[in-house]
Amino acid sequence: MLIDYSVEKIPSTSHGTLRMLLPDGKSTILFDDTIRQIQKTIHLEQLGEYRLTAVFFSALSGKDSLERRFILTGEEYKVEMSARFERERRNYSDWKSKDSINSGRFTITKYSHPSPLVKMKYIRSSTGENNEFPGPLFIVKNESRDTLYGEWLPGYFWGTLSKWVEGKYVGNHSGQICTTWADEPPLYPDSIKPAWVASFGIKTPPGRYRFNLFYSTENNIKGSATKIYESETFRWWSSVQNWHLLTCEFETKPKDSFNPSSKH
Repeated sequence: MLIDYSVEKIPSTSHGTLRMLLPDGKSTILFDDTIRQIQKTIHLEQLGEYRLTAVFFSALSGKDSLERRFILTGEEYKVEMSARFERERRNYSDWKSKDSINSGRFTITKYSHPSPLVKMKYIRSSTGENNEFPGPLFIVKNESRDTLYGEWLPGYFWGTLSKWVEGKYVGNHSGQICTTWADEPPLYPDSIKPAWVASFGIKTPPGRYRFNLFYSTENNIKGSATKIYESETFRWWSSVQNWHLLTCEFETKPKDSFNPSSKH
């Protein structure tokens, strides 16, 4: 589990604590109150339910806490936990608001291997009938009973590219993300949908690549959080999400590189 914690944006009279209850019933403190920012990795050895409690304290707003739970089944390969405390506008939709409130953003993201019934295939090096987007283009086929959702918009499957360099895939290259596209339904069971890099594709010079695509069986925006609780002195934002990484390896040759004037 990767832990990302910060209370740096709030005066030094404030601090936080993160406690974890393990599946076997034992409790541990992941960091103490004296640390204002930390990033570290711990190894979760047990399967079952974990309970994480983020605690915030300041002389101004007193003490507040929020518990979130997640379950490890053995299919996960990474868990990310973020607890970040800061001062934000009380009316967060009003940019001119001068009244503020302490807030905590407490998120847990699990990353799991994809279902064998969700498959992806490389189609060609450009998207659209007239090569309007640089490639590559893929097809995602959902043979499972789950409805699948993309990272940014439910009905769009946009991913990133890693390139084969000196014996391994490196980088996580993407293009522009635009969330103002027209609504599209998610990927229902026994259906297919196209997938490509970001919203408008990306050029792929000759080489060997891996396309990395995250999908979820719940309608989430990756990394987002919703307002869970608010009092006169504190506001909590939180989410617990599970994302599945689907990959596809492919190779482009010199004749496959994007050419806006070429025709199929």
